[in-house]
Amino acid sequence: MDKKNVIPILCLMTNKGEILTSIMKNYKDCYFFLHNTKDFDVVENIMNEGFIFENQLSHSTDRVNPDEPVEATYFFFQRKDYGLYTIIIAIPKNIYEIYSGVSASKNVNIEEVMSVTEPYCGDNDELIYTLSPKHILGYFNIKLSEFYQNRNWDPFFNNCLTKSSGE
Repeated sequence: MDKKNVIPILCLMTNKGEILTSIMKNYKDCYFFLHNTKDFDVVENIMNEGFIFENQLSHSTDRVNPDEPVEATYFFFQRKDYGLYTIIIAIPKNIYEIYSGVSASKNVNIEEVMSVTEPYCGDNDELIYTLSPKHILGYFNIKLSEFYQNRNWDPFFNNCLTKSSGE
């Protein structure tokens, strides 16, 4: 990763949950979902190609409120065995509400609206979706307490516009 995308962290903070939520607060009006992984290759693939998940986003991620550092601390405690890299998905609330509205009007689940690929049936007979890399804010290295912003993240990205324009 390019070191110019590294955001310095305040050394006064010792709790990793506090550090992560202080970072997320810089990206106002987003819903945040966290996912841990062990392999840096997986991190790079997610940031460049998108986040592939099964059935529901909530099955592969944990939603965290940046105003509640205890939630991020609990996430790190619960998910520590899943790896030292935390993928941060940040979907602006106004975009998420658009997805929710389209989901309700078309009577499909929100994951289908958010997915940049057509859902397909995976090995567990569950639908597989892909969230755009434009919704991946970056990742947090738990060991180093460093945040790396994804150059692909776009706070204005709306998958509904992409699907309707045929891109």
